[in-house]
Amino acid sequence: MVEVTVCGWDIGGAHVKLVCVDAAGWIVDARQIACPLWRGTEHLQQAMVAAFDQSWARDIRHVVTMTGELCDNFASRSDGVSKILTVVEHVLGVEYTQIYAGAQGLCKLDRARVVDAKSIASANWRAMGEAVALTNRDAILIDIGSTTTDIIPIIDGEPVNLGTDDATRMAHDELIYSGVVRTSLMSICQHVPFAGTWQRVAAEHFANTADIYRILGILPADADLHDTADGGPKTITASARRLCRILGRDLSEDADAIRKVAGYVAYCQFDQLQRALLAVQGRFGSRFEKIVAAGVGTFLVHKIALYNEIPCIEFSSLFEIDPTHQQAITDCAPAAALAMLGWKSKSPCSDA
Repeated sequence: MVEVTVCGWDIGGAHVKLVCVDAAGWIVDARQIACPLWRGTEHLQQAMVAAFDQSWARDIRHVVTMTGELCDNFASRSDGVSKILTVVEHVLGVEYTQIYAGAQGLCKLDRARVVDAKSIASANWRAMGEAVALTNRDAILIDIGSTTTDIIPIIDGEPVNLGTDDATRMAHDELIYSGVVRTSLMSICQHVPFAGTWQRVAAEHFANTADIYRILGILPADADLHDTADGGPKTITASARRLCRILGRDLSEDADAIRKVAGYVAYCQFDQLQRALLAVQGRFGSRFEKIVAAGVGTFLVHKIALYNEIPCIEFSSLFEIDPTHQQAITDCAPAAALAMLGWKSKSPCSDA
Protein backbone atom coordinates (compact mmCIF):
# COMPACT_ATOMS: atom_id res chain seq x y z
CA MET A 1 0.00 0.00 0.00
CA VAL A 2 1.27 3.49 -0.91
CA GLU A 3 2.36 5.53 2.10
CA VAL A 4 0.98 9.08 1.87
CA THR A 5 2.47 11.79 4.12
CA VAL A 6 1.22 15.09 2.67
CA CYS A 7 -1.78 15.89 0.47
CA GLY A 8 -1.86 19.09 -1.56
CA TRP A 9 -5.34 20.35 -2.45
CA ASP A 10 -6.25 22.97 -5.05
CA ILE A 11 -9.92 23.93 -4.83
CA GLY A 12 -11.07 25.64 -8.01
CA GLY A 13 -14.44 26.79 -9.21
CA ALA A 14 -14.71 23.87 -11.65
CA HIS A 15 -12.30 21.20 -10.36
CA VAL A 16 -10.71 19.86 -7.20
CA LYS A 17 -7.11 18.76 -7.68
CA LEU A 18 -5.27 16.50 -5.25
CA VAL A 19 -1.60 15.49 -5.24
CA CYS A 20 0.02 13.27 -2.59
CA VAL A 21 3.63 12.74 -1.56
CA ASP A 22 5.22 10.03 0.55
CA ALA A 23 7.72 10.40 3.41
CA ALA A 24 10.65 10.57 0.96
CA GLY A 25 9.09 13.42 -0.99
CA TRP A 26 8.04 11.32 -3.99
CA ILE A 27 4.73 12.26 -5.58
CA VAL A 28 2.75 9.03 -5.53
CA ASP A 29 -0.77 10.08 -6.53
CA ALA A 30 -2.46 12.85 -8.51
CA ARG A 31 -6.09 13.24 -9.43
CA GLN A 32 -8.56 15.82 -10.71
CA ILE A 33 -12.29 15.72 -9.99
CA ALA A 34 -14.98 17.81 -11.66
CA CYS A 35 -16.61 20.11 -9.11
CA PRO A 36 -19.29 22.64 -10.17
CA LEU A 37 -18.73 24.75 -7.07
CA TRP A 38 -20.81 27.59 -8.54
CA ARG A 39 -23.86 25.37 -7.98
CA GLY A 40 -23.25 25.10 -4.23
CA THR A 41 -20.66 24.06 -1.65
CA GLU A 42 -22.28 20.63 -1.35
CA HIS A 43 -20.59 19.82 -4.69
CA LEU A 44 -17.22 20.71 -3.16
CA GLN A 45 -17.83 18.42 -0.21
CA GLN A 46 -18.81 15.58 -2.53
CA ALA A 47 -15.71 16.09 -4.71
CA MET A 48 -13.33 16.20 -1.75
CA VAL A 49 -14.85 13.06 -0.22
CA ALA A 50 -14.58 11.33 -3.61
CA ALA A 51 -10.91 12.35 -3.93
CA PHE A 52 -9.92 11.28 -0.43
CA ASP A 53 -8.81 7.65 -0.11
CA GLN A 54 -10.35 6.25 3.06
CA SER A 55 -7.48 3.76 3.40
CA TRP A 56 -5.01 6.57 4.12
CA ALA A 57 -3.84 7.15 7.68
CA ARG A 58 -5.75 9.67 9.77
CA ASP A 59 -2.66 11.76 10.59
CA ILE A 60 -1.83 12.74 7.00
CA ARG A 61 -1.05 16.44 6.65
CA HIS A 62 -3.25 18.42 4.28
CA VAL A 63 -2.23 21.71 2.67
CA VAL A 64 -4.94 23.61 0.84
CA THR A 65 -5.15 26.47 -1.64
CA MET A 66 -8.15 27.79 -3.54
CA THR A 67 -9.48 29.87 -6.42
CA GLY A 68 -13.10 28.80 -6.09
CA GLU A 69 -13.97 31.75 -3.85
CA LEU A 70 -14.63 33.77 -7.02
CA CYS A 71 -17.70 31.67 -7.92
CA ASP A 72 -20.84 33.75 -8.31
CA ASN A 73 -22.80 31.85 -5.66
CA PHE A 74 -20.71 33.64 -3.01
CA ALA A 75 -21.59 37.17 -1.92
CA SER A 76 -17.90 38.19 -2.02
CA ARG A 77 -14.48 36.63 -2.22
CA SER A 78 -14.10 36.74 1.56
CA ASP A 79 -17.47 35.01 1.88
CA GLY A 80 -16.25 32.37 -0.54
CA VAL A 81 -13.03 31.81 1.39
CA SER A 82 -14.97 31.41 4.64
CA LYS A 83 -17.46 28.93 3.20
CA ILE A 84 -14.77 26.89 1.47
CA LEU A 85 -12.81 26.72 4.72
CA THR A 86 -15.95 25.38 6.42
CA VAL A 87 -16.12 22.53 3.90
CA VAL A 88 -12.38 21.86 4.25
CA GLU A 89 -12.73 21.64 8.02
CA HIS A 90 -15.70 19.30 7.73
CA VAL A 91 -13.94 16.91 5.33
CA LEU A 92 -10.30 17.07 6.49
CA GLY A 93 -10.58 18.18 10.12
CA VAL A 94 -8.53 20.83 11.90
CA GLU A 95 -5.59 19.08 13.53
CA TYR A 96 -3.53 18.22 10.44
CA THR A 97 -4.79 20.83 7.97
CA GLN A 98 -2.95 23.95 6.81
CA ILE A 99 -4.07 26.70 4.45
CA TYR A 100 -1.77 28.42 1.98
CA ALA A 101 -1.87 32.18 2.52
CA GLY A 102 0.39 33.34 -0.30
CA ALA A 103 3.36 35.41 0.88
CA GLN A 104 2.43 34.56 4.49
CA GLY A 105 3.03 30.87 3.81
CA LEU A 106 1.16 28.02 5.48
CA CYS A 107 -1.06 28.54 8.52
CA LYS A 108 -3.27 26.30 10.59
CA LEU A 109 -6.89 26.14 9.57
CA ASP A 110 -8.14 27.85 12.72
CA ARG A 111 -5.70 30.74 12.19
CA ALA A 112 -6.79 30.99 8.56
CA ARG A 113 -10.18 32.06 9.88
CA VAL A 114 -8.67 35.32 11.13
CA VAL A 115 -6.09 35.89 8.37
CA ASP A 116 -7.03 38.47 5.75
CA ALA A 117 -9.03 36.54 3.15
CA LYS A 118 -7.16 38.40 0.40
CA SER A 119 -4.01 36.46 1.34
CA ILE A 120 -5.79 33.13 0.88
CA ALA A 121 -7.97 33.93 -2.13
CA SER A 122 -6.58 32.74 -5.48
CA ALA A 123 -3.04 32.28 -4.17
CA ASN A 124 -2.34 29.00 -5.96
CA TRP A 125 -0.33 30.76 -8.69
CA ARG A 126 2.25 31.82 -6.11
CA ALA A 127 2.64 28.24 -4.86
CA MET A 128 3.46 27.16 -8.42
CA GLY A 129 5.94 30.00 -8.80
CA GLU A 130 7.68 29.10 -5.54
CA ALA A 131 7.95 25.46 -6.61
CA VAL A 132 9.51 26.39 -9.97
CA ALA A 133 11.88 28.83 -8.26
CA LEU A 134 13.33 26.04 -6.10
CA THR A 135 15.32 24.77 -9.09
CA ASN A 136 15.10 27.56 -11.72
CA ARG A 137 16.54 31.05 -11.30
CA ASP A 138 15.25 32.58 -14.54
CA ALA A 139 12.20 30.97 -16.07
CA ILE A 140 8.61 31.72 -16.91
CA LEU A 141 5.82 29.39 -15.88
CA ILE A 142 2.78 29.19 -18.13
CA ASP A 143 -0.14 27.21 -16.73
CA ILE A 144 -2.96 26.86 -19.25
CA GLY A 145 -5.89 25.16 -17.59
CA SER A 146 -9.48 24.46 -18.50
CA THR A 147 -10.61 28.00 -17.70
CA THR A 148 -7.65 30.34 -17.17
CA THR A 149 -4.00 30.91 -18.00
CA ASP A 150 -1.36 31.95 -15.46
CA ILE A 151 1.89 33.59 -16.55
CA ILE A 152 4.43 33.65 -13.70
CA PRO A 153 7.92 35.10 -14.27
CA ILE A 154 10.77 33.83 -12.10
CA ILE A 155 13.82 36.12 -11.77
CA ASP A 156 16.84 35.35 -9.57
CA GLY A 157 14.96 32.45 -8.00
CA GLU A 158 11.88 34.46 -7.01
CA PRO A 159 8.38 34.94 -8.50
CA VAL A 160 8.25 38.60 -9.61
CA ASN A 161 4.63 39.12 -10.59
CA LEU A 162 3.36 42.69 -10.46
CA GLY A 163 -0.14 41.51 -9.51
CA THR A 164 -1.02 39.94 -6.18
CA ASP A 165 -4.70 39.06 -6.67
CA ASP A 166 -7.06 38.29 -9.54
CA ALA A 167 -7.81 41.94 -10.31
CA THR A 168 -4.22 43.17 -10.39
CA ARG A 169 -2.91 40.06 -12.14
CA MET A 170 -5.54 40.47 -14.85
CA ALA A 171 -4.50 44.14 -15.19
CA HIS A 172 -0.87 43.08 -15.77
CA ASP A 173 -1.53 40.20 -18.24
CA GLU A 174 -0.48 37.65 -15.62
CA LEU A 175 -3.94 36.07 -15.39
CA ILE A 176 -5.97 35.59 -18.56
CA TYR A 177 -9.45 34.12 -18.44
CA SER A 178 -8.84 31.84 -21.38
CA GLY A 179 -8.42 28.07 -21.18
CA VAL A 180 -8.58 25.04 -23.45
CA VAL A 181 -11.84 23.53 -22.21
CA ARG A 182 -14.45 25.83 -20.68
CA THR A 183 -13.85 29.15 -22.45
CA SER A 184 -16.75 30.32 -24.60
CA LEU A 185 -15.75 30.88 -28.21
CA MET A 186 -17.53 34.23 -28.40
CA SER A 187 -14.96 35.59 -25.92
CA ILE A 188 -12.08 34.76 -28.26
CA CYS A 189 -13.24 36.20 -31.59
CA GLN A 190 -16.29 37.93 -33.04
CA HIS A 191 -15.73 37.05 -36.70
CA VAL A 192 -14.38 33.91 -38.40
CA PRO A 193 -13.57 33.08 -42.02
CA PHE A 194 -16.12 30.73 -43.54
CA ALA A 195 -16.25 29.66 -47.19
CA GLY A 196 -14.49 32.77 -48.45
CA THR A 197 -16.32 35.37 -46.32
CA TRP A 198 -16.06 36.80 -42.82
CA GLN A 199 -18.85 35.34 -40.70
CA ARG A 200 -20.05 37.07 -37.54
CA VAL A 201 -20.14 34.84 -34.43
CA ALA A 202 -23.29 34.54 -32.30
CA ALA A 203 -22.85 35.94 -28.80
CA GLU A 204 -24.22 32.78 -27.18
CA HIS A 205 -22.58 29.99 -25.21
CA PHE A 206 -23.17 27.43 -27.94
CA ALA A 207 -19.63 26.00 -27.93
CA ASN A 208 -16.41 26.16 -25.95
CA THR A 209 -12.72 25.67 -26.53
CA ALA A 210 -12.91 21.94 -25.79
CA ASP A 211 -14.97 21.66 -28.98
CA ILE A 212 -12.38 23.32 -31.22
CA TYR A 213 -9.46 21.30 -29.83
CA ARG A 214 -11.52 18.11 -30.06
CA ILE A 215 -12.26 18.85 -33.72
CA LEU A 216 -8.55 19.52 -34.32
CA GLY A 217 -7.64 16.23 -32.60
CA ILE A 218 -5.37 17.71 -29.91
CA LEU A 219 -7.57 17.81 -26.81
CA PRO A 220 -6.08 15.53 -24.09
CA ALA A 221 -8.32 12.57 -23.31
CA ASP A 222 -9.03 13.49 -19.67
CA ALA A 223 -9.08 17.28 -20.01
CA ASP A 224 -12.84 17.82 -20.43
CA LEU A 225 -14.62 16.69 -17.26
CA HIS A 226 -17.73 18.91 -17.41
CA ASP A 227 -20.94 18.86 -19.41
CA THR A 228 -20.76 20.30 -22.91
CA ALA A 229 -22.53 23.57 -23.74
CA ASP A 230 -25.64 21.72 -24.96
CA GLY A 231 -25.33 18.68 -22.70
CA GLY A 232 -24.56 16.56 -25.76
CA PRO A 233 -21.83 13.98 -26.32
CA LYS A 234 -18.09 14.68 -26.45
CA THR A 235 -17.48 13.53 -30.00
CA ILE A 236 -15.99 15.28 -33.01
CA THR A 237 -19.37 15.27 -34.74
CA ALA A 238 -21.17 16.74 -31.72
CA SER A 239 -18.44 19.36 -31.30
CA ALA A 240 -18.76 20.32 -34.98
CA ARG A 241 -22.51 20.69 -34.51
CA ARG A 242 -21.97 23.02 -31.56
CA LEU A 243 -19.41 25.04 -33.51
CA CYS A 244 -21.88 25.42 -36.39
CA ARG A 245 -24.42 26.91 -33.98
CA ILE A 246 -22.25 29.96 -33.28
CA LEU A 247 -22.33 30.57 -37.04
CA GLY A 248 -26.10 30.14 -37.31
CA ARG A 249 -25.50 27.08 -39.46
CA ASP A 250 -26.23 23.35 -39.46
CA LEU A 251 -23.83 20.44 -39.39
CA SER A 252 -24.62 19.65 -43.03
CA GLU A 253 -22.23 22.47 -44.03
CA ASP A 254 -18.80 21.79 -45.58
CA ALA A 255 -16.75 19.76 -43.04
CA ASP A 256 -13.46 21.24 -44.26
CA ALA A 257 -14.78 24.78 -43.75
CA ILE A 258 -15.88 23.89 -40.22
CA ARG A 259 -12.43 22.51 -39.39
CA LYS A 260 -10.86 25.71 -40.72
CA VAL A 261 -13.12 27.71 -38.40
CA ALA A 262 -11.88 25.62 -35.46
CA GLY A 263 -8.31 26.25 -36.56
CA TYR A 264 -8.90 29.99 -36.80
CA VAL A 265 -10.41 30.18 -33.29
CA ALA A 266 -7.40 28.23 -31.98
CA TYR A 267 -5.12 30.72 -33.74
CA CYS A 268 -6.98 33.64 -32.11
CA GLN A 269 -6.56 32.10 -28.67
CA PHE A 270 -2.87 31.50 -29.35
CA ASP A 271 -2.53 35.17 -30.37
CA GLN A 272 -4.37 36.27 -27.22
CA LEU A 273 -1.96 34.36 -24.97
CA GLN A 274 1.12 35.28 -27.01
CA ARG A 275 0.30 38.97 -26.59
CA ALA A 276 0.01 38.51 -22.84
CA LEU A 277 3.34 36.67 -22.72
CA LEU A 278 5.05 39.47 -24.66
CA ALA A 279 3.65 42.02 -22.22
CA VAL A 280 5.11 40.11 -19.26
CA GLN A 281 8.40 39.34 -21.05
CA GLY A 282 8.82 42.96 -22.01
CA ARG A 283 9.43 43.96 -18.40
CA PHE A 284 12.56 41.82 -18.18
CA GLY A 285 14.02 41.61 -21.68
CA SER A 286 15.26 38.19 -22.82
CA ARG A 287 16.38 36.84 -19.46
CA PHE A 288 14.19 33.74 -19.39
CA GLU A 289 16.16 30.54 -19.93
CA LYS A 290 13.13 28.30 -20.26
CA ILE A 291 9.35 28.04 -20.16
CA VAL A 292 7.80 25.62 -17.68
CA ALA A 293 4.55 24.17 -19.04
CA ALA A 294 1.66 23.25 -16.76
CA GLY A 295 -2.06 22.55 -16.97
CA VAL A 296 -4.26 20.53 -19.31
CA GLY A 297 -3.27 23.00 -22.04
CA THR A 298 0.44 22.13 -22.07
CA PHE A 299 0.13 21.34 -25.78
CA LEU A 300 -0.57 25.03 -26.31
CA VAL A 301 2.28 26.10 -23.99
CA HIS A 302 4.72 24.04 -26.09
CA LYS A 303 3.42 25.75 -29.22
CA ILE A 304 3.98 29.17 -27.63
CA ALA A 305 7.49 28.17 -26.51
CA LEU A 306 8.38 26.95 -30.01
CA TYR A 307 7.10 30.18 -31.55
CA ASN A 308 9.24 32.23 -29.14
CA GLU A 309 12.26 29.92 -29.56
CA ILE A 310 12.52 29.31 -25.81
CA PRO A 311 13.25 25.79 -24.45
CA CYS A 312 10.25 24.24 -22.71
CA ILE A 313 10.00 21.64 -19.95
CA GLU A 314 7.03 19.99 -18.27
CA PHE A 315 6.11 21.04 -14.73
CA SER A 316 6.19 17.39 -13.67
CA SER A 317 9.94 17.22 -14.46
CA LEU A 318 10.60 19.35 -11.37
CA PHE A 319 9.62 16.50 -9.03
CA GLU A 320 10.51 12.97 -8.05
CA ILE A 321 7.54 11.03 -9.36
CA ASP A 322 6.09 7.73 -10.33
CA PRO A 323 6.17 8.03 -14.17
CA THR A 324 2.56 6.88 -14.40
CA HIS A 325 1.51 10.16 -12.75
CA GLN A 326 3.55 12.46 -14.99
CA GLN A 327 0.67 13.95 -16.99
CA ALA A 328 -1.65 14.16 -13.99
CA ILE A 329 0.96 16.12 -12.03
CA THR A 330 1.41 18.60 -14.87
CA ASP A 331 -2.38 18.96 -15.06
CA CYS A 332 -2.62 19.45 -11.28
CA ALA A 333 0.38 21.77 -10.95
CA PRO A 334 -0.88 23.98 -8.06
CA ALA A 335 -1.72 20.93 -5.94
CA ALA A 336 1.65 19.34 -6.75
CA ALA A 337 3.48 22.54 -5.84
CA LEU A 338 1.61 22.83 -2.58
CA ALA A 339 2.18 19.18 -1.67
CA MET A 340 5.92 19.66 -2.16
CA LEU A 341 6.01 22.96 -0.27
CA GLY A 342 4.08 21.29 2.54
CA TRP A 343 6.50 18.36 2.60
CA LYS A 344 9.48 20.73 2.83
CA SER A 345 7.91 22.85 5.61
CA LYS A 346 7.83 22.19 9.33
CA SER A 347 6.02 19.13 10.58
CA PRO A 348 3.80 18.13 12.19
CA CYS A 349 1.19 20.76 11.40
CA SER A 350 2.60 23.98 12.81
CA ASP A 351 2.34 27.48 11.37
CA ALA A 352 5.19 28.34 9.04
